[in-house]
Amino acid sequence: MTSGIAGAVREAATAADHGSIKDYLTEVYQALYVAAEIRSDVLHARPATHPDQSQRLNRAETRNSRTTGQRFWIDDEWFDSAISRLNEKLSAVERVRPPFD
Repeated sequence: MTSGIAGAVREAATAADHGSIKDYLTEVYQALYVAAEIRSDVLHARPATHPDQSQRLNRAETRNSRTTGQRFWIDDEWFDSAISRLNEKLSAVERVRPPFD
């Protein structure tokens, strides 16, 4: 799963010496954790009728693997936000990516 890959990359970042490789691995695992959170929200959401009468996904909010009692819609606004978050993380990865020789 995505979070498992992120954990393995985090371990590699922890073991790496300071420098460009460590910075790169750190940004990669942070981006993977964001992707894992987004993936989890979509996979664990349930179809429901949105107040505008369209069919959308509805998700129980979780913190530390427990539901908070709050719910949120996975709608166009949520997708736009998720895409923006991923783009920010991918840009951060690209900024520190060492050159491939």
